[in-house]
Amino acid sequence: MKMEAQSVTSLLNAWGAGDQTAGNELIAVVYKELRRLAAHYLKAERPDHTLQPTALVHELYIKLFSAEPIAWHNRGHFLAVAARQIRHLVIDYARGQRAQKRGGAECKFSLADVPEVEVVTDGRILDLDRALSRLSELDERAAKVVELRYFGGLTEKEVGDVLEISVPTVKRDWEFARSWLLKELG
Repeated sequence: MKMEAQSVTSLLNAWGAGDQTAGNELIAVVYKELRRLAAHYLKAERPDHTLQPTALVHELYIKLFSAEPIAWHNRGHFLAVAARQIRHLVIDYARGQRAQKRGGAECKFSLADVPEVEVVTDGRILDLDRALSRLSELDERAAKVVELRYFGGLTEKEVGDVLEISVPTVKRDWEFARSWLLKELG
């Protein structure tokens, strides 16, 4: 993992400096990880939704690599941005589905699909997005922990690395955020 992280960081730096070959190599290296993140998130969706992990990764690719180059810090920073973009893509998809049909298609989500979490909550992904935005106003770091774990599928250690906080702090933020969101959505 450490060598992969260094490799990704090197490719991100080279690509950010304008090396398009590094950008292409980066995609080859991170595609599997991005698809895993997308599949992790989408397995919490209702079974009849039409958004697939491969399509989500392709949309993510277009968003990340057609925009102005970002000054990437490391693999963790890349995954954090990817998790945020996945959140936005899924929210946009849900809004589009809702607009297609009065009342829209309901997207189910579950905090139980994150490892070590026992609580299942069904509801609308748009409700989660609004609640997560409110949580961000109250505790931005806790909201980022949820975004990285739920939308990004990162482990507690990976979240700690991305946010530069300890694993016990990640666990405390996760427990707080999970309780707050369950109350807010309940």
